[in-house]
Amino acid sequence: MRKSVVVLILLCAVSISGSVEVGENPAERPGDDLVWQGIYAFYSSEFEKSVTVLTSARKEFPAHPAVHFTWAVSRWLRTQAYVGIKESYNVLEESLDEVIPIYQQYISDAPEIPEYRLYFAASKSLMARMHLGRKEWLGVLVEGVKGYRGVLVVHRENPELWDAFMPVGLLNFFAGNMSPLIQFLAGFFGIEADRELGLRQLKTAAERGEYSWIETSQILVFIYLWMDDDFEDALEVTEMLIERLPQSLYNQHLYTETLIRLNRLTEAEENLNKTYAMADTMPLVSTSAWLPTLKYHDALLNFYRSNYDKAFEMVNQSIDEFATELDTPLGFGYLLRGQIHDMRGERPLAVADYRAALQLNNYSSAMDKARTYLRFPYSE
Repeated sequence: MRKSVVVLILLCAVSISGSVEVGENPAERPGDDLVWQGIYAFYSSEFEKSVTVLTSARKEFPAHPAVHFTWAVSRWLRTQAYVGIKESYNVLEESLDEVIPIYQQYISDAPEIPEYRLYFAASKSLMARMHLGRKEWLGVLVEGVKGYRGVLVVHRENPELWDAFMPVGLLNFFAGNMSPLIQFLAGFFGIEADRELGLRQLKTAAERGEYSWIETSQILVFIYLWMDDDFEDALEVTEMLIERLPQSLYNQHLYTETLIRLNRLTEAEENLNKTYAMADTMPLVSTSAWLPTLKYHDALLNFYRSNYDKAFEMVNQSIDEFATELDTPLGFGYLLRGQIHDMRGERPLAVADYRAALQLNNYSSAMDKARTYLRFPYSE
């Protein structure tokens, strides 16, 4: 199976699984405040608190549409942080085996409430995410497609359920970036392979979604920062994210790179130091996972300052230590090291790094730049 087909299937698996965040809207249903508290806790890396709060919320407000799904996510994230990724999938499977029948019962008892169907579909997608982590490809396909088709039905029947715009927009956007053949195949999943349509839908979810605004905003920054090189738009969204969720290391990480790309290097250095300090307070497993990405930022900052030897030292460390699932920083790390090799006249080494970046095939702009530098050596 071609990798772009695999990517499309994997997006079906993960596109809903992050839709758990809540905005700053007034509480509209019993339990909202407690659910929000738990969600903000895991975004602030307070994993034990998050599980405790959401466990309590499940007992007090079992009819809340988001509470069971967010509880499963909180247990998954806590295990990742304290134990590791492999064991986290066992915990996720155990949690979803408990959660999915609950949503099935609520769908049967209250079919008029679309949020139950949305979170049932999200839970199926999260089950696919578990299969993805274990490299169980058939499970990824089956559960991922079920999840996406479920949310697509909810979206079409409830066009003002703004949270559903996030997974639908994400799939439409990424499918629209793929080849005509893959765009054709995407139609069989009910995906409209239209990049601009997908981007508009993502913006709608970011602006109007009750539960999806944080996740969707982060996706938009990913697109602006690592796909489109649209750093001004990336800055606007990241400033909003860190204002509302300053304790999120991921949001601060987005902000640091945006500042570097805009050549606001003093501010970037200050924020990088902040993210190093934040990483030091996290569980050891999480700290180890974050350090390679922060070292890439250290390398990039030094590169922008023309401190090429230091940049080379830090990017080597980043690449050698990189061990997380999201490989976007790794691709840009290979690209950066290749650029330094080119500047040193070490063309064979530069070519090897550009090819390593391309092998990740992660649809970031690092891929386009690597292809360019394979043809034309980078020069300062």
